[in-house]
Amino acid sequence: MPRKLLVIGAGPDQVPAIEIARARGLEVYAIDANPKAPGFALVDGHALISTNDAAGCIAYAEQIRPDGVLTLASETGVPTVAKTAEALGLPGIGSECAYFATNKNAMRRQFEQHGVPTTVSAKISTPEELQAFAAAHPLPLVIKPSDCSGQRGTTKIEDASQLFPALADALHFSTDGMAIVETFAEGPEINITAVINRGEITFLSFSERVTAAPPHFGIAIEHAAPLAISDAALDALREAATGSIRAIGLNDGIAYPQVILSPHGPRVLEIAARIPGGFMREVALALSGIDLIEVAILQALGDRFELHDLQGAAHPAVNVKFITELDTTAAGTTVAAIAGLDEARQQAGVSKVYMGLQAGQKIPPLNSSAARFGAVIASGDSRQQAQTRARQAAEKIRFTYAQA
Repeated sequence: MPRKLLVIGAGPDQVPAIEIARARGLEVYAIDANPKAPGFALVDGHALISTNDAAGCIAYAEQIRPDGVLTLASETGVPTVAKTAEALGLPGIGSECAYFATNKNAMRRQFEQHGVPTTVSAKISTPEELQAFAAAHPLPLVIKPSDCSGQRGTTKIEDASQLFPALADALHFSTDGMAIVETFAEGPEINITAVINRGEITFLSFSERVTAAPPHFGIAIEHAAPLAISDAALDALREAATGSIRAIGLNDGIAYPQVILSPHGPRVLEIAARIPGGFMREVALALSGIDLIEVAILQALGDRFELHDLQGAAHPAVNVKFITELDTTAAGTTVAAIAGLDEARQQAGVSKVYMGLQAGQKIPPLNSSAARFGAVIASGDSRQQAQTRARQAAEKIRFTYAQA
C-alpha cells in the first residue's frame, strides 16, 4: 500500500513537490484556502483549509493519516507543518524551531543569545517606539513586518519623514500587529541553502541577491553564483550561517539563511527552515546536483539517506533573471500578447523559462517579490557566462500591449 504525503499549500510553488511525490509512487494530499489552487488537480485528495490553520490541518490529517507532511516556499505553512507532525507523531522540525524560524523578533533574540552576528533590532508597534529606536541609531534603518516574507511591507528609511509611513506599511502586512526595525548593514546580500541531515550541515549553494534600484528596496531581480569573494569571506559566511542554523535548533531539515556580507563581516538577517521560493531550489540544484524537494520528501517520511546518493550533475555557475515591470514599458499596462518564450528556452545553457503573466493581465508594480511575473534560469562555466545567457534569453521575450 503506498505511503501518503500531505502537502501544506497547493499553489504554483507547491506543484513541483506534488509532482515529484506522485512520481515516487506516493499518495498525495493537499490543503489550500484557494479553491482554484493548481495543485488540487494533481492530488489524490484535498481540503479547503488555510495554510496557517494548524487546527484545521491537524483535523484533516487525522482523517487521512499521512506518513509525512511538508511545505515549501510558504512561510505561514512552516508552523502548521510542525504542529501537524507533532500531533500525529510524524517527523518534523518541531514547533519551537518553527516559531524561531518564522517570528523575526524571536529569531533575532536567538541569534543574540547564541552569538550569531546580526544587526541591532527591536520589535515595535507604535510611532513612539519607532522614534525611540531612531533616536538611538543613525539612519538608514530598515523596517519590516515581524512575520512576513517576500519583501512585503519592507522599507529602507533614509529620511525621518519616512518613519511613520514605513511603520504603517509594515503593520499592514503583519499578522501579529508588530514590526521589526533594525539598523542597516551595507554590502551584498547572500542567499544560502543547506541541508541538515541528522545534525550534519551540508551547504548546497551560495548566491548573490542582486536587487533592484530604489524605490524597489530589497527585491531581487537576479540571483547570481558563484560569489566573487575570497576564501576567507566564504568561510566567514559558512560560520555565520552555521550559527544561525544551530540558534533556531534545526537538526533535520532545510535551511535558508540570508546574510549581508558587510565590511565588518557577515550579518545574518534571517533564516527560513523550509525550501525557499524565488527559484532558489533551482539554484541549489544547478550548483550541487541535489534537489531540495527530494530531500524534503525523504525527511518528511523519516527515511534515512546520504546526500551523495541523491547527487546528479552540477554546474560551476548559475543565474536567475527575473522578469518584472522593469523589463516592460510600465506597470499597470495591459498585455495583449507574449512572444519569444520558446526562443528563450532554446538559448544555450537555459534550463527553465517561467512566465506567470497571461494576455489580458496587467503588468504588476514591483512592490514585492510576488510581483516578479517571469524568470529565466541559465547555467554556465562562469558567473559572467551564466548571467549573460540568462539576460540574453530574457531579451527574447517580447510583450505587445493593449491599446488604451
